[in-house]
Amino acid sequence: MHRAKSSASTTPAPHAGAGGAGPGPRGLTFSVLTGVRAWRDDAELDLGSPQQKLALAVLLLADGRVVPVTEMIAAMWGEDAPPAARGTVRTYVYRLRRVLGRDESGEPVPTSAGNGYRVRLAAGRVDLGRFLGAVRAADTAADPERRAELLRTALAEWRDRPLAGVEGAWARRERRRVVRLWVQAAESWAELELGRGGHAGVVERLRVVVEAEPLRERSHELLMRALHQSGRPAEALAVYERIRVTLQDELGVDPGPALREWHRRVVGAGPAPPPGAAAGPVRPTPLPAPLAVFTGRERELRELDARLDEGSAQPAIVVHGTAGVGKTTFVVQWANRIAPRFPDGQLYVNLRGFDAEGAVREPADVLRELLDGLGVAKAGRPDGVDGLVALYRGVLAGRRVLVVLDNARDSGQVLPLLPGSPRCLVVVTSRSALTGLVASTGAHMMGMRLLDMPESVALLARRLGERRVAAESAAVRSIAATCAHLPLALAVASARIATNPALSLSEFSRELAEHAELGLDFLTGDDPRSDVRSVLSWSYRALNREAARLFRLLAVLPLSQTGTAAVASVAGLPPPRAQVLLRELVAVGLLVEDRPGRFSWHDLLRDYSAELLAGTGDADERQAARRRLLDHYLVVTRSATVALSSARDVPELPELAPGVSPRPVSGGRAALEVLTSEHDTLVALVDLAAESGFEAHCWRIAWHLRFYLDWKSLWSSMTRINEVALRAAERIGDDVGAGHARRGLARAAFRTGRPELAVRHLDAAVEALRSGRDRRAQAYAHLQASANLSALDRVELALAHAEQASAIFREVGPRAAQGTVLMHVAFAKMRSGEYREAIGLIGEISGFEDDSAPVAELVFRLDMLSDAHDRLGEHGKSVEVHEREIRILREMEIFDDHHAAFLDEKISLAMFTLARSLFLAGRPDRAVPVQREAFARLRSFLAAPKAGSDFWASEGGRVDRLLGSIDLVLADDRPDAVWFVESVRVFDSIATALVDGAGVVTDMVNVRDRNRAVWPETHPGVA
Repeated sequence: MHRAKSSASTTPAPHAGAGGAGPGPRGLTFSVLTGVRAWRDDAELDLGSPQQKLALAVLLLADGRVVPVTEMIAAMWGEDAPPAARGTVRTYVYRLRRVLGRDESGEPVPTSAGNGYRVRLAAGRVDLGRFLGAVRAADTAADPERRAELLRTALAEWRDRPLAGVEGAWARRERRRVVRLWVQAAESWAELELGRGGHAGVVERLRVVVEAEPLRERSHELLMRALHQSGRPAEALAVYERIRVTLQDELGVDPGPALREWHRRVVGAGPAPPPGAAAGPVRPTPLPAPLAVFTGRERELRELDARLDEGSAQPAIVVHGTAGVGKTTFVVQWANRIAPRFPDGQLYVNLRGFDAEGAVREPADVLRELLDGLGVAKAGRPDGVDGLVALYRGVLAGRRVLVVLDNARDSGQVLPLLPGSPRCLVVVTSRSALTGLVASTGAHMMGMRLLDMPESVALLARRLGERRVAAESAAVRSIAATCAHLPLALAVASARIATNPALSLSEFSRELAEHAELGLDFLTGDDPRSDVRSVLSWSYRALNREAARLFRLLAVLPLSQTGTAAVASVAGLPPPRAQVLLRELVAVGLLVEDRPGRFSWHDLLRDYSAELLAGTGDADERQAARRRLLDHYLVVTRSATVALSSARDVPELPELAPGVSPRPVSGGRAALEVLTSEHDTLVALVDLAAESGFEAHCWRIAWHLRFYLDWKSLWSSMTRINEVALRAAERIGDDVGAGHARRGLARAAFRTGRPELAVRHLDAAVEALRSGRDRRAQAYAHLQASANLSALDRVELALAHAEQASAIFREVGPRAAQGTVLMHVAFAKMRSGEYREAIGLIGEISGFEDDSAPVAELVFRLDMLSDAHDRLGEHGKSVEVHEREIRILREMEIFDDHHAAFLDEKISLAMFTLARSLFLAGRPDRAVPVQREAFARLRSFLAAPKAGSDFWASEGGRVDRLLGSIDLVLADDRPDAVWFVESVRVFDSIATALVDGAGVVTDMVNVRDRNRAVWPETHPGVA
């Protein structure tokens, strides 16, 4: 049901191109220029609270783009987001769907997409979209009369304050942005009207503009011109005096040359220019020709097209990226594509910021070249940079020229070359991000990424021929990967192939792989501009001595990604100094700062740094750097493990090497973030430690990763790194290390359905730890064996292991571990059907707890307690325990999007058991909504990507069928009791399908088995 406001009849729905006059289009329409509002047909809809309107505004201004939940939270609350922000966003979306219904295609509005939401509408359904569409059309229209008509249509969409009724930092920022677009459109329309001699309505509209933008000189200039042309010089002078005083008071500056010129003309020093008068300088067109075999980069082309289509004054666009990534080729391609939109010409100049000769061009020389291109006579030109800048900007004032500044070294080289005219566009390429330029001018920055696999294949196909590439697709993908998807390397490789047509792509791929140990030798050439090593060296030679050493030491890292703290440890530097040097590497394009403090570089750069490091001949420095790296990650992984699990069975750290900058992790959220972002590095470090003679680091890092790998269902990874750790420990006779590695292997074996293998590993672990005289670790191994044996219903042996663990803990502590022992004994009692005794044991655990009690243990204990009550038929008590368990799990929902799916699974399973207990306690009215929410969360879990997870690796198309089953049960509207029984059957079938498909032991299967154990014959919900 769509609810209409009581005042809806007085406010017509917006009408495309008519500013709201006349009947509106059928279906949904929206406004953000008259406040955040919506109509269905002619009835205005009640969008709810201002915060709910804000949620809709964020989606509408995204213009069909998927907005991640994290982005919505940031827009709605900034840094003050409440703990339940994610749930609140879901609630707003749910309520908006109730109000807005579905669009013409049948999709709900808003619709879910990945980790976010979007509103995707047909053209003309949002007033801001109509405004921008008309402005874009005006920008490309050749006829001035048509341009003026289109701008009038655009301006007619404005009838109120944009985003009225919603507040906050995001709303203020977007309101300013949208108002600037309106101001620019109004100025363009006013200039057209004045240029053809008309001024009716111009003065009134410009007065509104200058009230909105009291510091904008262009608007005041046009208003002075309009008043002067309409015979109102006194008013024109009053406008000048007001902007002069405002600029002095607010900024301490005088009006610019254009305003001063109009002041001179108004007071009688010169007549107003006749309508349509314009200077006629040379129209420059010296852009390089686009590359005939250019392909890909569609995402980047769309991004820059969008910036241009916005119509906003853009001082510059900075396209930056590493050496050889194709910045110049891309920008030249785009510049030629948009050249017709700059009728006053185009300029191109190579600044030689990173060049074979190292001859960085000075701004004064470049300005002279640009003035030559603009046809400015050499006679009378000023000599100094300031004078040349003023002349250059004066020539470009009021003109629409595209300027391409290629290969810039730094911001200081570019700033004097900016035209200063809002109608001109400057596009800069650089290996540096030119953050100084961006900060001082508001330039748009776009990082040029490496190609993805489809783009790399398309590049090779364009150069080598579609048929040849299609015939050997596997070889082509291998070539692309070996070339690190770097366009320059791919171009060199394709040139090698083209010069030897008899060589098959498969043969070339094998040859390339065989020569991989030669590093960059295979990608050399006669021309320094196409020699990969030479091109990279131009950046390296720009470094100071300390930064050059840091770049070489990056080769010690196992992967081409890292953080500031790790680099500081590798180099033995204080983190602030390392940060400065890393930024220097970014500035010359040898690194990319993906986010603050996180850096990456492609594999060919890694090969280059390895060449340089090997060339120093200092093996001791390399080994010392490896030791510092491994020490650093020992601290990281140990602290993350403790934060994630409150684990007590973690070995103490060895003495750290000098120069290590330890960065312990605190808090479960931080632990998950670190372990997720560093996962590939940490797994690779296990191998690096084993290969480099640091066997103790090898098994310790593997052990520290166990909770995280278990959480992410990465059991094959757990198996592999613990096999490496076991071999390393046994190689040096380290029994303690072998015992820990065996425990990791046992966990992976149990979780992948091989409990007997797990028991054998644990028997060996107990013996190894006894031999190594690590009593506490031995006790924890006994507890792990007890849990495995209980799961196999070998209860007596399980209890014997628990008793041995208890005896050791009484001797060596900690006292709190006795609570863990009781939990394992209770689990054994549960498996033997002694539920009342298990409840009693669980009640005793609290007497041994301390502040370090793991949250995972508490959740497991509550789950076991609720199960015991259910099996005794005490469903009301089970409900109370379940509700406490779910409260604890919900408190963990502060984790970010990456981990939300895993919490969705755990909370959904707890809710399934709660719903079952409620139903059996005679509360179907409460059980049904809980069960429905559990299915919704389970659906979110199943639909989320599970990259690398063993649990998901073999599912394939089965997931879609399971999602379909959930959708059907959620759409079922039969009576509560009938629906609930059917829903239990559906859950049973989903759990069975997953365990059959993945061959793993999961919590979902445990819940299924509990359902089967307590479900009464009167409700045969499962087989």
